[in-house]
Amino acid sequence: MTKTLEEKEQFIQLRARGYSFDKIAEELDISKPTLIKWQGELNKQVKEQQYFEMENLLNQYEIMRRNRFEKYSRLLNAVFQELETKTEEQELSELSVPELLKLADRLETRLEQDTGKPLLKVELPEDWNFRLEEVLEL
Repeated sequence: MTKTLEEKEQFIQLRARGYSFDKIAEELDISKPTLIKWQGELNKQVKEQQYFEMENLLNQYEIMRRNRFEKYSRLLNAVFQELETKTEEQELSELSVPELLKLADRLETRLEQDTGKPLLKVELPEDWNFRLEEVLEL
């Protein structure tokens, strides 16, 4: 009798994980008609176990997302520190005027995304590169 209780518990676990009757029959060496009968008897326990399986997966996913967020935050912080160092060392002076304008536009866009509020925006025309060259030649 104990063997049957253990088998039923294994059946509940496997069904909750989405195993088919054929796969369970093969794994537990129990006939498919018996498993179908057990499904009727143990349906509530299978559903409960499915809930716990799903809850466990969601918890694992949440932990993974939190860890990933923390890693990305640390990496982003390191990137910003390096950017600040390079800015203080005047490494931006190596950028051309068009590159600086493009950088300013991207930074404004990023700030708008972060704050959800429009900032004073420098509008660049479609042919900004050509027009800027004209201005620089003057």
